[in-house]
Amino acid sequence: MKVLVTGAGGFIGRYLMPMLLDKGHTVVATDLVVPKDAVSSDQIAWHQLDVSRSEGVYKMMLSERPDAVIHLVSWLAGPCEADPLRGWEINFLSTQYLLDAGVAAGLKRFVFSSSISVFGKGLPEPARDDAVKEPATMYGQTKLACEHMLRWYKNKHGIEVGAVRFPWVYGPGRETGITAMYSSKLLDALASRQPLHIPWPEEKGDWLYVKDAARALLLLLESKTIAQTGYNIMSGLYSIREAMAVAKKVCPEAVISFADGAPPSDNPYPLSYDDSLARRDLGWKPEYSLEAGFRDHIAIMRGTK
Repeated sequence: MKVLVTGAGGFIGRYLMPMLLDKGHTVVATDLVVPKDAVSSDQIAWHQLDVSRSEGVYKMMLSERPDAVIHLVSWLAGPCEADPLRGWEINFLSTQYLLDAGVAAGLKRFVFSSSISVFGKGLPEPARDDAVKEPATMYGQTKLACEHMLRWYKNKHGIEVGAVRFPWVYGPGRETGITAMYSSKLLDALASRQPLHIPWPEEKGDWLYVKDAARALLLLLESKTIAQTGYNIMSGLYSIREAMAVAKKVCPEAVISFADGAPPSDNPYPLSYDDSLARRDLGWKPEYSLEAGFRDHIAIMRGTK
């Protein structure tokens, strides 16, 4: 299968690309800036592309004519709140351009990286895939609008579409986003043997290792049929204090202290989610426990793997 991956040089994309190649797919990789170490070959072609600009998207889709798209490009919550218009262009319009160009190019499948931010507060937990969606952030609004648009293109044009809704995705290379400071950056500090003082130990989220996130996208890409538009993808719910107790098993020498009495932030979405439909329809289940993910993260950062 010929697969176009947008944002291929980004955090999740760097882990997804080798998986696609190992499965025998041909890849067209795009990013706003092509990584310095990117090399084109018989299996992979790298292109510089701003997917929020329609002309380049249409030219790329019509020249490459991929069988499938995995759309990873996204502006995260902070930038979207600061500049909603640009957030809408990057998150929503890029998706529309890719889908519309895909109709002309004979696209068969479109896989989208969504987020738990499509849900709002006050839902019964664990939140189900079909729970009411009233996102409190512009980021969540753009992701929800994209999910609705995916469904329209499926009904109108017959493209197979699907989205995975990710929680906290951690792993080596995660530099941006609010949850990075709650997860990846803590592990990066431990890997470099820095002492940690954590001011928000009771902050809680579902910790999904990046290699599992990439594998969930691959499962959606290769599923024979996609029964519904959006799937919750979960791994394990932990507070930062609980997660750091696991980290101490991996790094017994770590020096970790916590602020007392600091409440968690007022999250704009639920904490726990039901991913039973992804397990049923896609065969999803995480391969990395929290400890296994931490061990892999630390080993990669220390250069021992």
